[in-house]
Amino acid sequence: NGKETTLGVTGALWRDAMVMYDRETGTYWSQVNATAIDGPHEGDRLREVPSMVTTWGEWKRLHPGTLVLEKPPLDASPYQSYYDSEDGYGVFGRDNPDDRLSGKDLVIGVEEAGASAAVSLSRLREAGVISGFVGETPVAWVAVSGPGAAAFERRLHGTILELALDPAGRLVAAGKGGVSEFDLVTGEALSGPLAGGTLRRLPARRAYWYAWVSFHPDTVLIERD
Repeated sequence: NGKETTLGVTGALWRDAMVMYDRETGTYWSQVNATAIDGPHEGDRLREVPSMVTTWGEWKRLHPGTLVLEKPPLDASPYQSYYDSEDGYGVFGRDNPDDRLSGKDLVIGVEEAGASAAVSLSRLREAGVISGFVGETPVAWVAVSGPGAAAFERRLHGTILELALDPAGRLVAAGKGGVSEFDLVTGEALSGPLAGGTLRRLPARRAYWYAWVSFHPDTVLIERD
């Protein structure tokens, strides 16, 4: 509502996902869907901004002048045994709610205008680009680095584009007048007949399949063509 707030971690879980609180009102916020679940702001939702999970090397290549938030070093993650467990679904070890994928498969999920869809991260790495729809919105999921991805609306100037990664790893679309190249992070068309246009970047969340589908039970699973 136009006011800045600061967030902390409650230590509580909701649907096996972290719960935050805002220090101004004490409202509890779900990490996964950015919605207030208890307190004065209950029902309100924070605006999601596109972000990227990637390697430090890839991030430095894309943003050489970046600033880094330092934190105390850890010898190892205290959650490593949980990451390594193929059937450890959350704190209470519940069942996988949807067997279209293994519960611990990582997916890249997108929510748009009340609809949701996800792609398997491992399949996206193989394909480079996977296209589909989230509701009425045409979306391209793009592998940007080993652990992460970006998602773009593939409609530009009223035309739905077919995006692909060329042999050099560049995001391109072929159309009338030739091939256009797009920036993998910003979606800006760098060359070709579409130069100057920009694909809309969508918030894309990397999550375990069981966690994503527990918050989005009607989600579409986009398979590779």
